[in-house]
Amino acid sequence: MTRFLVFLFSYCVIVITIANLLFYLNYSALGYDYQQIALFMLQSTDFTMLVVASILLLFTVCVPSPSQLPFSRE
Repeated sequence: MTRFLVFLFSYCVIVITIANLLFYLNYSALGYDYQQIALFMLQSTDFTMLVVASILLLFTVCVPSPSQLPFSRE
């Protein structure tokens, strides 16, 4: 159950941060160059959160779970 909640949380953070990073592309209408916008996006907190959430999502999906339930009786 915890693994599923971590998966959902990390997926939601990924979706929200990608949406925020796409909104930064609107700075091109204000006259900024795409190189400046990309540099700003890479230095933002949203990009850091995206990387951390992506690693967390990969960890929850790729690392095998225990084969036995913690409260099972033998």
